[in-house]
Amino acid sequence: MDLTVRIGGYGVQIHEPDDHPRLVWPPRPFDGFLVPPMPAPDLQVDVTVVSPLPDLPPGRLLFDSGHGCWTLFESDTELLFESLDPKILQPRVRARVSTDYRTVQAWILPSLEGGQVGWSPMQLFNPLIEVCLLSRLSRDGGLLLHAAGLVFKNQGLVFTGPSGTGKSTIAELFANRGAAVLSDERMIVRRHGQTFALYGTPWVGSGHYAENASTPLTSLYGISHGQERHHLVPLGSSQAITQILQQAFLPHWDRLGLETTLDFLASLTSQLPCQCLSFLNRPDVVDFVCDHSSTLMMASG
Repeated sequence: MDLTVRIGGYGVQIHEPDDHPRLVWPPRPFDGFLVPPMPAPDLQVDVTVVSPLPDLPPGRLLFDSGHGCWTLFESDTELLFESLDPKILQPRVRARVSTDYRTVQAWILPSLEGGQVGWSPMQLFNPLIEVCLLSRLSRDGGLLLHAAGLVFKNQGLVFTGPSGTGKSTIAELFANRGAAVLSDERMIVRRHGQTFALYGTPWVGSGHYAENASTPLTSLYGISHGQERHHLVPLGSSQAITQILQQAFLPHWDRLGLETTLDFLASLTSQLPCQCLSFLNRPDVVDFVCDHSSTLMMASG
């Protein structure tokens, strides 16, 4: 049985040939990212539900996410992945991953949910498929960013910042004015020729906004809480890159991906306006941002 999703313009197809029951699937908002099966997905994952997991002798360690939560190893012809069950801290998924992150052969332990034995696709998405998508994205010229993104009055706006700086707050203020919020937690930014596009993702923040849609990116804001009024400060390219890198999900295990990401950010920050926005939790921040964005667009035009 196949299940297929599209995230950030990438088609991901999971094939489980034995038709074991799929547990807790699809959870919201992944249901909005389901698409029909496709003949040539960008990422093909073949999964076997089995106990015990096969032994995959590891090679050189490429990355350890911390305490062995998930690890990635290098062998002669492929990458080897392992993730742990967070409850018992024992392996629950092992996989062979092609070095271009296009094909995966995975093994997953069966799970029990509501008295039913089956397997959980979410145990593949977090983190195996996410790791593969992030690696492909970085090599192709793109970025997974801790950010809120939205479409309002034909403008594609992204607001990035650490947890607690107001991503879900500003998303809600714009949504109350009719904006389409693509995500309030993680956005995908991709380059298409000389332009850049925003994509919603199924990974949500406290506002639970997630749309399987995209829009051209027109402005980027690094956000923080204001003191007395809304305030904007233009960011130079190097300043903007520094702020974005602090909120980016980077493929630390992939040198080519890291190098391509830096080139991507240099192009992004030199071609699009980047601002530091400190704002108050007030509805008029919507007009403040839009008036400023319109001024920038006219000036650049």
